[in-house]
Amino acid sequence: MSAAGLKPYLIINLACIFWAGNMTLGRALRDAIGPATIVFGRGLLSLAILLVLLRVLEKQAWPRPGRDFGLLLFMAISGVVGYQGALYWGLHTTDAINASLMNSAAPLVTLLMAWLLVRSRIRGLQLGGILLSMAGIGVILSSGHPSRLLALEFRQGDLLILGAILLWGGYSIAGQKVMRGRSVLSVTTAITAISLPIAAPFGIREMMQGLPELSLLTVGGILYMAVFVGAGALLCWNYAVKSLGPAQAMALMNLTPVYTVLMSWVLLGETMSRYQFAGAALVVGGCLLAAYAGSRAPAAPAPGRAAGQAAAQAIQQTAAAGREGETRK
Repeated sequence: MSAAGLKPYLIINLACIFWAGNMTLGRALRDAIGPATIVFGRGLLSLAILLVLLRVLEKQAWPRPGRDFGLLLFMAISGVVGYQGALYWGLHTTDAINASLMNSAAPLVTLLMAWLLVRSRIRGLQLGGILLSMAGIGVILSSGHPSRLLALEFRQGDLLILGAILLWGGYSIAGQKVMRGRSVLSVTTAITAISLPIAAPFGIREMMQGLPELSLLTVGGILYMAVFVGAGALLCWNYAVKSLGPAQAMALMNLTPVYTVLMSWVLLGETMSRYQFAGAALVVGGCLLAAYAGSRAPAAPAPGRAAGQAAAQAIQQTAAAGREGETRK
């Protein structure tokens, strides 16, 4: 694989690293700040960052309007407001193990959604890699004893996490279509801007019921979410979806729990057990298998290129028919 072909895979790993910190912070802040306040406050700061990047990199003060507003609105509702809101709200009523387990099903759910909605092909190796990575997450979360998973109690928050997965799958499938005619930065800025009026009533209502506790943790947490999640991770993810497609990008999303464990090991000094190494190996192996299967899929030509090829072929056929007619005369 060339360096250019490897780039989307490296960038999606960066998104997974950012999300690993987001899951940890979401649990740490659940008693200090409400989910609607997080989505709204993070969105405001993220939009400011994205507008600066849009001005500097693409010389635009604002994303240009277009006929794809309906899809952009859907992406804002599903991916920015809906997914994040359901995720943070779900973390209020469930634990990290349940949330991680539910989230590990996201690649499989998106693969099926892509097959149903856009007739994306499901490859055996790709499906096997996703299931292998899910098994690795199960090993990590069950501390090497899979029977413990049977004793888990599922709560209302788990349904919210499942809903968030469905929303994220729909967001990614729509994003691939929208980004055929827009840059990644333009799409990310547009959906963040559109999401703010939607999130504002919920955030303001929640703050009227009680202002969040101001502390180093809450301020630092919101700043992290704005810079590295609302702007950074979303840009990385959208780039990967545009380059690889939603199903292929989602197959690598299960690396997030592995990075969470590694961050705890490196930054917090927590020890890694054998089952964690074994589970991480299964997850990484499954993601590599899914990535390999996806890289073997033939790339579909762009719409404009396909039309050009068809026109050229028609011209060649017409010319050949004319020559044949002249020969007969």
